Amino acid sequence: MMFKEIYEFSKDMKEFLSIRLVGEGEEIYIKQISKASESATPRGMPKDIEVRKVNTVISKAKKAKVSDKTLCEMEWIAFDGYVTYLNDYGDGPEIYYDKIYTHLENYLFLFSKIYTEEETKEKIEDVKYYINQHDNMYFDDLWELVK
Repeated sequence: MMFKEIYEFSKDMKEFLSIRLVGEGEEIYIKQISKASESATPRGMPKDIEVRKVNTVISKAKKAKVSDKTLCEMEWIAFDGYVTYLNDYGDGPEIYYDKIYTHLENYLFLFSKIYTEEETKEKIEDVKYYINQHDNMYFDDLWELVK
């Protein structure tokens, strides 16, 4: 009875317990980070990314001890969200530039932890290509990460 009350206490608690006890549900965090880092409304109008929401989702995922692979994917989605916003709208809050760097750094760290050295080198080439595709923005600091 008490366990049921704990489980039903909040949506966050349900997510946490589902992952920790059942080992399922990591995709919930992928959906949440995708929604939190979306930079356009359904009608294509600009929508600011709420940095706090993105950070909260990643924090919740870490507390639930999601796999490094899931966390790695989440970091990429967050990175991509900020880059897309800046690329689509030409500029944005200064913190977006900081977050781009942080999320890419976390992504590359997790990727190198999960995959082989050869796979990591290939991924770095993919990231370089991605950055080049967004060449209307100047991300000089990012190049330091992918050298």
